[in-house]
Amino acid sequence: MKLKEMFSFQQELSGQTCRLIADSCQNLKKLSLRCEIQIDDNELIHIVDSLGKQLTTLVLEAYRLTDDGFTYLKNCPK
Repeated sequence: MKLKEMFSFQQELSGQTCRLIADSCQNLKKLSLRCEIQIDDNELIHIVDSLGKQLTTLVLEAYRLTDDGFTYLKNCPK
């Protein structure tokens, strides 16, 4: 696995930071956000829209997501 294809962060992130990662790291295949991240459905949708087609792994621990956010994950084909 190439290092540039994976991003893992284990501190508190803002939704804006998650959007920046999704916009700036277009070659990501694995994204692990295991922390008390402050993202909601809008940030999750942005991540899926930006990276969903190439992501093979998405590890997400988020406490502000609703059922709508989790349902949107079906747009990740892998």
